[in-house]
Amino acid sequence: MREVDQKELRGDGKLRTISVEADCLAEATHKAIIACHDYGFRVETPKQKKWMTLGYDADITAIIKNPDAEPKVYFPGMHDDGRGVMQYNLEVTHGIHNHWKKNPEHPEWWGYTYNERFNDQIPFILQRIKHDWEEKGRISGRDYQFGIWRADEDVILEQEDPPCFQRGQFRFIENSDGEIVMNYSTDWRSRDLLKAWNSNNIPQIELMKLFAKKVSKMLDVPIKLGAYADHSSSLHLYGLYVDRDNLEQQIKQMKRDGWEAKSMSLDDYFQTGGKTAEQLKRFVYSQSIAEHMGFGLNQSEKTLTDIGIDTNKFPYPAEWDTWPKSWDREPVNGTLPGVALPGILK
Repeated sequence: MREVDQKELRGDGKLRTISVEADCLAEATHKAIIACHDYGFRVETPKQKKWMTLGYDADITAIIKNPDAEPKVYFPGMHDDGRGVMQYNLEVTHGIHNHWKKNPEHPEWWGYTYNERFNDQIPFILQRIKHDWEEKGRISGRDYQFGIWRADEDVILEQEDPPCFQRGQFRFIENSDGEIVMNYSTDWRSRDLLKAWNSNNIPQIELMKLFAKKVSKMLDVPIKLGAYADHSSSLHLYGLYVDRDNLEQQIKQMKRDGWEAKSMSLDDYFQTGGKTAEQLKRFVYSQSIAEHMGFGLNQSEKTLTDIGIDTNKFPYPAEWDTWPKSWDREPVNGTLPGVALPGILK
């Protein structure tokens, strides 16, 4: 595209904020993609090349009123296969790959994991919730939150890809029937709307469910699941998607067909590769065992079979179906006892 055409796309250069509301995650993904395309500003997106068309970008808040409702998967917004989604879920909720953070022996590994960043904060949030309940008889606090950003690790030039996820906050609101409803809000620095947003939010909803169940058990009171609010300072559609993937035609088709046409429940999506959610957990744990045996990361099913691991029968930790044990640590005098973070054999 000629430079003059690019300039014509830019508009006034002012930030635009957009809000969408949906009943389920799949519908929210559909609406967010279309809203970013129709109302976002045109700008270089993070991996822009000189020859690319300008991408679309906007500050977007999405409210999912029933976060655990299906369908959760919307195909234009899903990049990972079922195994990838399951692995990412467990990375966020149970820290199964916290040990993949880069070190002197492996400088090519990740600069962070989300679980490693908030793992030590969850016990303090629970302690404050319990204290408020016992002392005040309510849990309406605005301080049940955790943060991700570490300036000394993330602003530095050596961190080329700093965390997108920035903050999580739990809000408990009493409804007109006297029930306690837990809402969850997340703030994100920057995200690829077409390939990351949908899969990013699936484990956040799982985290939300785990936390609501834990608080309910801890306080011995019912906790209803409320809304999930996702805010991104920069939610974008790459110019590459315009040039390579015919984004404009995709948007037209999405508008014509509606969100239901390309949506699927999470369980059904897991099974598109021939494995149930339970079998995928067995597969992911088998890969961890192979790694521990020295065969490297993310080995294929063939390799696992060759070294004697039956991925359909190999057990996975029971904790993967429940609350992470690392979050049950009791803070003492503002500190946590020295318990190792979850590893591949924990």
